[in-house]
Amino acid sequence: MHICILRCVLVVVFAGLGYKHALLQLIICDMKRIKRNFNYEYLPQGLIKRLKVLFSSYREYRTRNNILLIVSTICMKQITDDTFGYAYVPLSVEYWRKVIGSHYSSYLSTLLKDNIIQTEWVSYESDSGEISRVKGYRVNPTMLNDEFSLIKYLGSKAETDSSDVLTSMAEENKPLISLGFNPELIIMQKQKALDYVSTGLSDIVSSYKNMDYVSGVPKTLPVLVRIFNEDDSFNSIHLSVEAAQKIAEEHGNQLFYYKDKFIIAKDDQLNRVALHNLMVNYQWQIRSFLPEKFNFMRNTGTLRVYSKLSNLPTALLPFIRIYGQYIMQADLKCSQFTIFGNLINYYLNHSGDELVGLFKKKHAKTFVSNLVNVFKKHISEFPDEGLSTKKPQEDHHNANDIYKFLVDSLMHDFYGIIRSELNLPQRQHGKGIAFRTVFAKPKPENELVRQFRYLYPSVISIINDFKEKYGYNQFAIGLQCLEAEIFIDHIWKKVKAQGIISFTRHDSLVFPISKKKEAEEIITGVFADFDFIYRVEYEVFNAEEIETRLVDETNYVDSLEDYDEAFFYTMIEAKKEARKQERVNHLYEPLEDIDLPEFIKDDYYEDVTLDTLFALIELDGITIETRLALEEDIANLQSNYPAYGFQDKTNSFIRKLVKMIN
Repeated sequence: MHICILRCVLVVVFAGLGYKHALLQLIICDMKRIKRNFNYEYLPQGLIKRLKVLFSSYREYRTRNNILLIVSTICMKQITDDTFGYAYVPLSVEYWRKVIGSHYSSYLSTLLKDNIIQTEWVSYESDSGEISRVKGYRVNPTMLNDEFSLIKYLGSKAETDSSDVLTSMAEENKPLISLGFNPELIIMQKQKALDYVSTGLSDIVSSYKNMDYVSGVPKTLPVLVRIFNEDDSFNSIHLSVEAAQKIAEEHGNQLFYYKDKFIIAKDDQLNRVALHNLMVNYQWQIRSFLPEKFNFMRNTGTLRVYSKLSNLPTALLPFIRIYGQYIMQADLKCSQFTIFGNLINYYLNHSGDELVGLFKKKHAKTFVSNLVNVFKKHISEFPDEGLSTKKPQEDHHNANDIYKFLVDSLMHDFYGIIRSELNLPQRQHGKGIAFRTVFAKPKPENELVRQFRYLYPSVISIINDFKEKYGYNQFAIGLQCLEAEIFIDHIWKKVKAQGIISFTRHDSLVFPISKKKEAEEIITGVFADFDFIYRVEYEVFNAEEIETRLVDETNYVDSLEDYDEAFFYTMIEAKKEARKQERVNHLYEPLEDIDLPEFIKDDYYEDVTLDTLFALIELDGITIETRLALEEDIANLQSNYPAYGFQDKTNSFIRKLVKMIN
């Protein structure tokens, strides 16, 4: 404890000498490695203050924990709606029964009475387009500041799960039994991320505002619109696009398409509210980014893997490092339509039985089997043959619309093709039409689906027949299952088997930039095994920084034209290995005079004396983190009641030295 206090004092002492930033980074990094034996939440400080006042009247810790769980669940969902702190989160009775139990209502009543949370009836629109009326809840917006603190659950860790775990389990997610790698090697450069948040969010707000989107949407299309009030609260209502435009004009406001929502507000109002709530969301995402909070879980219905990493805002990915390296992302373009196109193509080139045999997961296999039944019904509409998967070439004389769908979805930018064919203003309109087609009910057919039918009438007939026979939401869920089996059970599994630390973001894979060659070979091999056609885009998140380092730090290239990430980082790793060997040679001679154990152990507390620790701390070239760990263990051994066991860093350092001399 006294070491931590000393470091905090040093921050103050050295602030005027330019050391403050570096020491704060050190403290943040140390916090990341803490092994906490309790569950906790990161919540706004204003909210924690109110909760502590409320908790002062409760002696029974289960009551306090249930209240904290409810508040944290609402707050987490409210904050991650990264535009609006005023949003009421739709949470049904069934949901609370799953998370809390049948006694949930008394805790909600207590929180409502104290005005910590607020409630209102809201319309809830599911991903499948189904609309229902449920109770919505929100934390009092006056308590949502951008300063966060940790608040503990009481009792042992085994007795209590945090809100992110229970919420995920309520959504039918199950923890992964074996992850296959150490998540502590995935870190965020938190100080850099916080610096970016303080200066760069206005650009994100601007990029989310799509002023031209409305002009490409059918005027009669009903959409959910958020109408802002003068106090920055809002009401949600379903309106036609034309009606929404009229309401905006009558009140001197604008109709925006912001990120994925239709909004009626004044421009300065939207900027202010969105900027504040992005700040709260991103601050929370950064400060709560800890390995024990990643929570890798797999959904039993869609087979997708969800985690803090898969849901992280894209704008924060440039600050993620995997064992110290930059990351890159392999993204399957138009993934669900690429998969659907491949199912049709495989059926044409092989057989229905062989197509069903490709998949092993029960949900995926059932979906494909049902889809094959629908294919058989429409066999007369299919082209005579599909595309070659080895070297696909388009037959411009083939007018069959299913064949056209195969060409457009497997050989081109599918959303761009829809935009071009229907003369729409933006690619995003093409994507909107495609997704509405997947998620919409077969009847009544909305205007966007009718536009899709204009291009691919037989494809729409196949999709609608499947929905009518097996359930309208099962088509979208089935495609998600196939996407998940390909990415999780084949690509991610093989990448991890090669010792590459990585994580999925549903239709993409994120991995260290130096492992691009290996990852690309695995992805290519998996799709070849499936006999699928695919297009993967490899995205680098730190291109400018990498280019600068590449030119400034090497003699190999003079510009980005010669730039090869894998080659560069292989070279960097070689330099690291050379420096490591230099340190080994430098340390070896003084180690001959130090009394070290002769064997590998997890903890050397009983085998290494205080004198040995003093000798180790005098070695040249050891890292700051190792030196601090040694200092803590020396202080521990000198105390009256020493705690059993060395710091992880101390044990790791001694193990390396033992390996070196034996």
